[in-house]
Amino acid sequence: MSEKHLKKGDALPPYNGKLRLFAMRFCPYAERSILVLNAKKLQYDLVHIDLDNKPEWIFSFNPKGTVPILEYEEGKAIFDSSIINAYLDEKYPDPPLQSSDPLQRAQDKIVVELLSSAHSAYYTAAFNAQALTSESLETFHRGLEVLQKEVEARGTTFLGGDKPGLVDYTVWPFLERFLSLPHLGKPEFAISEDKYGALLKYMESMKNDPPIKAYTLAPETHAKYTESRVKGTPDTNMLDTSDVCCFRPRKKKE
Repeated sequence: MSEKHLKKGDALPPYNGKLRLFAMRFCPYAERSILVLNAKKLQYDLVHIDLDNKPEWIFSFNPKGTVPILEYEEGKAIFDSSIINAYLDEKYPDPPLQSSDPLQRAQDKIVVELLSSAHSAYYTAAFNAQALTSESLETFHRGLEVLQKEVEARGTTFLGGDKPGLVDYTVWPFLERFLSLPHLGKPEFAISEDKYGALLKYMESMKNDPPIKAYTLAPETHAKYTESRVKGTPDTNMLDTSDVCCFRPRKKKE
């Protein structure tokens, strides 16, 4: 799968019958859907889009021009990671990534919602540091504390149980990026062992999950991309294909 991001004027690659996901390599929302596709061991093509200079044809798949977009049949697509992932889990139920218990599914959504406040603090710290306030820092750590308490309360390796579930694949992309903040000169946003021992243990287990391991990037890499964006020259093509491990799932037996 190429790491090149297609831009205005570039042609739409030919459709070959597989599921196709349009994404941006550094987008956490697109990563959510990639992790679900990987966890399901589905065959799919990945097309990266330059969101600062979008190819004209992307709007025929999503009028908003945002990613992720899942092309499930030629010329037919759905978008938004939460919609895509719910569709994938219902369309391809093996393995199931959500609990059969409606209350548990609701509680998983609450976990995601409570962590979302930390997302805003992260974006401010990473991309708009001059707007940082003490409240931003408090909001960030409050979100992490809530997540750590949930990890401890569930008493399982992952929030989804013995194996990662949809809730895990939904929170992970931001946790992955949170680790880049100390590399951007924000040590106060560090996820330290003395304060977040249980959360770090959970995150280490997540890093070793094959669908995540195949796609995750190092904190230093995220920091380098963030710095390029802050400077006004986002280097979306900074990754060489040979340096990135692509997930190549085995075909399921009929």
